[in-house]
Amino acid sequence: MQFKKIQNGFMLRLVKGEEVISSLSSFVEKQKISGGFIFGLGAFKDATLGYFDSDNKKYIKRTFPDDLEFSVTGSISYSKGKPFVHVHATAGGPNISTVYFGHLFSATVSATGEFFIIPSDTKIERKTDPETGLNLLDLS
Repeated sequence: MQFKKIQNGFMLRLVKGEEVISSLSSFVEKQKISGGFIFGLGAFKDATLGYFDSDNKKYIKRTFPDDLEFSVTGSISYSKGKPFVHVHATAGGPNISTVYFGHLFSATVSATGEFFIIPSDTKIERKTDPETGLNLLDLS
């Protein structure tokens, strides 16, 4: 990973072979980023995406082993004292007319990953919502 502190946050470049979510979470923890937003693009493989089935209160997941170009957006917060990088991804491959979208659980950078983090000046926490079972932002 390479990174540079810039005026409004951080620019990061993940390199081939790095796992996206764990690398971003580790960076957030090391830099003591208390919350914020994240945006990114690049190429990954072995991506596990999912969507939340609200009736059954669980994620339905699918793994895509092939290389895909991606665009991500998400938030940075804390859950149970640990950084929580909540990212949704849009990705596509050789069949440009097919696009996949969902919550990004994991992926390995296959070429490069370029990310921009905009930190918050306040720590943002998550709490379990009893109705959905999800760890939602607590903005009270």
